[in-house]
Amino acid sequence: MFFATFHEWWSLKAEARAVSLTAMFTALVCAFTISIQLYIPATRGYFNVGEVMVYTGALVGGPFVGAFAGGVGSMLADVATGFAYYAPGTLVIKGLEGLIVGWLARRRPFKTVRAWRGLSTAIGVAVGLALLSIAPIYVGEASLTLSLLGLWGQEVQLVIQPWVWYLAAALTTTLIAYAGFRVDPDVGWVALSILLGGGMMVLGYFIYEQVFLGVAAIVEVPFNVAQCLVGLMASIPLYKAIQAAAPSLIEQGTLK
Repeated sequence: MFFATFHEWWSLKAEARAVSLTAMFTALVCAFTISIQLYIPATRGYFNVGEVMVYTGALVGGPFVGAFAGGVGSMLADVATGFAYYAPGTLVIKGLEGLIVGWLARRRPFKTVRAWRGLSTAIGVAVGLALLSIAPIYVGEASLTLSLLGLWGQEVQLVIQPWVWYLAAALTTTLIAYAGFRVDPDVGWVALSILLGGGMMVLGYFIYEQVFLGVAAIVEVPFNVAQCLVGLMASIPLYKAIQAAAPSLIEQGTLK
């Protein structure tokens, strides 16, 4: 009787932690999505850094947390900042993105450390090449709108030099490969999980904009690819830091 009661109490405690984790990442996704926005006139959409928390939430909390926080948090940001016409698509697209990343990251398709390390190196090179491929699009003068909860906005003018992208590509390739060899062999698989989830996001918004909004959807593809890559570069170190500092949060906070 005692053990049954204890098990029931522990299950409720674990479920409460999972719900708290979901609520926390939903708020973080919304806040990050709102914090930095780059308006794209051709599609009436915007570039943002919300993917950082969509991916971190999915990696830490698993597919349920990733789906709920990614979909609901991003949708709330759309509504709060005047992009409500994107909200229905965002709920589905970002929800699926978080679900895919959270589910795939917990699979273990390889059995040997050597295979994991090889994958990490390959993914590092692929991400570096992807950064180089979008570099010609994101150079020169840029205007960023920094906003807070849609109530305050400040436009910032930047000049982006090509060397910024070359440096980012070199560092990303090196860090992912190094992490796969020295820190955690499965870093490559985590990165691939993010890329697959991000790829679905890019495709999802392309279809939504083309079919439902009737805008030049192809214009936003590079921006969405950049969102995915920025999210990847920031979320993996965050995830590994949380994993090292509070492994029980990842284990007990996951709803399967």
